[in-house]
Amino acid sequence: MIKNAKYILTVLSIAMICGIKCVAGENDANFAIVEANDIPGIMSMIASDIEDNFKKINTWQGRMTDVSITSIRGTQAGELLKKASKDVDSNNLPDEIQVIHNNRIDFKIDVANNHFFSFSDRTEPPAYLDPKNGKIYPLNWGPGERIFLVTSYFQTEITPLSWGTKDKVIKSRIAIKEQAGATIITDPRKAFYFGEKTLWLALRQISKNIQTPDIRHWGVVIKKKSEDNNITYRLELSSSEGKLLGIYLFSSEDGFNQPYFETYYDDGTLRSKKTIKFAQIQNVFLPRKWEVFLYFTDGGIMKQENCTIESQQINVSIPDDTFTEHKYLHNDDIFRDKIASKEYKVKDSNLVFVKDLPAPANGKQKAVPPQKPDVNEPNKP
Repeated sequence: MIKNAKYILTVLSIAMICGIKCVAGENDANFAIVEANDIPGIMSMIASDIEDNFKKINTWQGRMTDVSITSIRGTQAGELLKKASKDVDSNNLPDEIQVIHNNRIDFKIDVANNHFFSFSDRTEPPAYLDPKNGKIYPLNWGPGERIFLVTSYFQTEITPLSWGTKDKVIKSRIAIKEQAGATIITDPRKAFYFGEKTLWLALRQISKNIQTPDIRHWGVVIKKKSEDNNITYRLELSSSEGKLLGIYLFSSEDGFNQPYFETYYDDGTLRSKKTIKFAQIQNVFLPRKWEVFLYFTDGGIMKQENCTIESQQINVSIPDDTFTEHKYLHNDDIFRDKIASKEYKVKDSNLVFVKDLPAPANGKQKAVPPQKPDVNEPNKP
């Protein structure tokens, strides 16, 4: 219920701060610097362990809860709040508001073919929070159902288009197909990624860089700590100019997966922190919880997120049509293909052309490789 939003914010903030300090606050003196000659071997070992663990996953599905709080600053904050609620003093608008989202997400992933599905819905209504006075402003944004379908080449987001005024029953939906990466999604596979690359590829690239003569090298320092039969490596990565880019921990307790990292802006201020807790399922290390902070350059919190996977299983068969748009669309739903710049309406499981869409602002779309017939069938969404 929305009356609990302030409580959720307080509890989440305390839990996340404590969780991060437990990892990042470790005294650097507990770590010993390893010899430079040992760095490539250590990075190779970590990369192989992470890759071997991940490649045991063919399919992956489960349910998770996600609580996120995003800060909006400046005049936009006051204007958004004024539009959202009549109970606002227009002469005393806040210069910062926070958007609170509470969602439950069901996900299914065909890891081998890089096909992702998620269905999310709200567990509480969304709200704006004025952090200075602690006042909650409920947001009437209609039904919160959201479907994502993602492949290597495109992603499709399906959301309500129209619904009942009183009962909020969804009458029609709209599917928007775009290039992959157009929208940030909550995907548990990110626990095994370093930006856009898998951790093992990123580590091997860094290792290759520092061993290649006559190029600009990253600065790489690895430190080691042994405690209670657990080994933790701390990777400190700097630019060729000596600016600290990030600190990354890898723990044998987690199969040398990454339980923590933090990154920095060019001026040395903290950019992000992420803590990941792992569990072993069928002898595979999987993330079960992660906590994230993203920061403004002045140190203020831009976004904080707490995600917990309540249940999950791997290597269980998933029907192929799980990853096709036509499974989730019905008569009179809209299918907007921004890649092809065309809009359709669904009629009897077929797509009926409605109109051409305006060309992208840059005047061109990236080329998309051919896809499987059941995904790219011209008469089906």
